Amino acid sequence: MLSLDLDKLVVDRSRMQENTYFRPQLTKTTRMHTRTACLYLVLFLLLFPACKSRLQTANSSRPIQFTFLQLNDVYEIAPLEGGSVGGMARVATLRKQLLKENPHTYTFLAGDFLNPSVIGTVKLDGQRIQGAHMVDVMNHADVDYVTFGNHEFDLNETNLQARLDESEFEWISANVFHQTENGLRPFTISRNGHTDSIPAYAILDIRQGEQRLRIGILAVTLTTNQPSYVSISDPFQAAEKTYALLKDEVDAVVALSHLAIEEDQELARRIPGLALIMGGHEHDNMIHRVGNTVIAKADANAKSAYIHQLEYDAATGELKVNSTLKKLDESLPLDPEVDQVVKGWEAKAYAAFRQQGFDLNTPITTLKVPLDGREASIRNQPTNLGVAIARAMKEAWPGAHCGIVNSGSVRLDDQLSGSITEFDLIRALPFGGKVLKVEMKGSLLTRLLEAGLQNKGKGGYLQVYGLEKKGDKWFIDGKEMQADAAYQVAISDFLMSGREENMEFLRTDHPDVLSVIVPGSEDIQRDIRLVLAEYLKKQ
Repeated sequence: MLSLDLDKLVVDRSRMQENTYFRPQLTKTTRMHTRTACLYLVLFLLLFPACKSRLQTANSSRPIQFTFLQLNDVYEIAPLEGGSVGGMARVATLRKQLLKENPHTYTFLAGDFLNPSVIGTVKLDGQRIQGAHMVDVMNHADVDYVTFGNHEFDLNETNLQARLDESEFEWISANVFHQTENGLRPFTISRNGHTDSIPAYAILDIRQGEQRLRIGILAVTLTTNQPSYVSISDPFQAAEKTYALLKDEVDAVVALSHLAIEEDQELARRIPGLALIMGGHEHDNMIHRVGNTVIAKADANAKSAYIHQLEYDAATGELKVNSTLKKLDESLPLDPEVDQVVKGWEAKAYAAFRQQGFDLNTPITTLKVPLDGREASIRNQPTNLGVAIARAMKEAWPGAHCGIVNSGSVRLDDQLSGSITEFDLIRALPFGGKVLKVEMKGSLLTRLLEAGLQNKGKGGYLQVYGLEKKGDKWFIDGKEMQADAAYQVAISDFLMSGREENMEFLRTDHPDVLSVIVPGSEDIQRDIRLVLAEYLKKQ
């Protein structure tokens, strides 16, 4: 699958030190030979002024056209909604179609693909898959370039390194570093006996006849989710430094980012020379323009992709960007080769779940109304699935006043309908996790709820039961919440870890947390999926 494409040139990672652009160190003998060669070249140009280099850098009047296919936040390898949308096999088909139109076509994924997913939780030979299925499918789909998303660091150090080494696509990052016993270093990738550092940027070398165009690509990631083995520097400073290194070496620069949209907009303001920012992190498609910079994000799980058709005018130095959102639906057939790889991983996952005792096909209940777990819905408003989970949590703990869960715990990006099985609940809540009973003051609970509203459109948007906001006041069990009163809250263990965006304050050691009850190994509250299953059985 790994092939040499002369249209693509990645900066030699083994010769880069963090964000430093590589320039060869010449020996004394080499310098002498170089000076001699330069003298001959000068004489040649003086004697033959009409001669031109066979390969010229973007100096023709004919525009150079090339295409970027952009994905972001892809957690599922298979199609969703009954097979009608998404799926990496459709991505492969679209890529091949674009390549036929223009051989200068490059595929990018702007972070968040190694975790979470149902298949990623499966154990094979005693080890969790942890994104190996996604890397394998992306290799077969011929993805070209990726950067880190915050969920890449859900993996432990060993598993992340394994996924990097398995990748046949190129990683780029200007601000993600490996915390080692020897200090901060770029992460490395070992392939075929060679170990290279992940570069801060890459350069596309596009040749059209005698014309040559060089496009620089820098990449940055937001600073959330930094386990002990990871260090993420300020994305703006890293991008500015990398852009300064790149701008005189290339004809134009674009960015691959995994930032919040507000951060992408700030990046465009700070570096107005960027022609395009291919972003991730938000899961709904959007396109913005800041000055001359286009910022684009597609829908998560390859429900859509952005096709950027770029045209460079050598005469003016202008790079035009024409961006089109492409829905990946049944109008695109599944690529047979990639679809076969996908089905192979699904078969392994189903077999492993059965070995673990999950009765995947036995119905839990039959729904009269579909439960909405689509990310465009559940991350922006209360949905019947989100409310059902929160209610199940509340009812699982006697005496609880309310239930709260972050929408990002739901990774279904689909609707549950008809006959529901254990496997459906595993798909909906792949993280699992405990349901805690936490006694907290009303002031802290109010702060949490307001932070949830600020997270609209993100995984930190909260789904609640037993809570309601009227005007500027919150009500619990129909009564106005009091700042100094104590309330019993059924809440996910993840939210109480302080790892959710804008909720770093919410930790078990917060002074307004009065008590925490953690379920035992035999209690139903030990797994939110068991809690939801029990609730649905009663409906």
